[in-house]
Amino acid sequence: MRRWVVVMVVVLLLGGGAKLSAASADKVKEASERAAKDYVNHGLILAGEGQNEDAAKSFRQALAIMPQWAEAHSLLGSALAQTGNFREAEEELRKAVTLKPDYAEGWYYLGQFLMDRGKEPEAQEAFRKAKQYQR
Repeated sequence: MRRWVVVMVVVLLLGGGAKLSAASADKVKEASERAAKDYVNHGLILAGEGQNEDAAKSFRQALAIMPQWAEAHSLLGSALAQTGNFREAEEELRKAVTLKPDYAEGWYYLGQFLMDRGKEPEAQEAFRKAKQYQR
């Protein structure tokens, strides 16, 4: 590890830093996106096993890496609803469709949640948007 740091410093001092840092930034971004996807996949497995609190933790870890990922917000909202944390679940479900207004599945899941909470007019509007954006 130390030798790698020394090599990086020498390269930066010799003027190769711009090319190297851009390539490094791309690699870091790709690795971060892979890690976020792994957290989501792990969360899906946990949710499938009924371990919704642990699933929510995995979805939160994904969102710590990629906070603008609408689908992860929707999944987190669904997991939170299963744990009975309805206030935060609704916030996450709404954030998903705010981040990605044409996210048909997000609108559908929000509609289901709202219907279950007895908010039928809002649920119907969410279902209308889900149908509008359906592919």
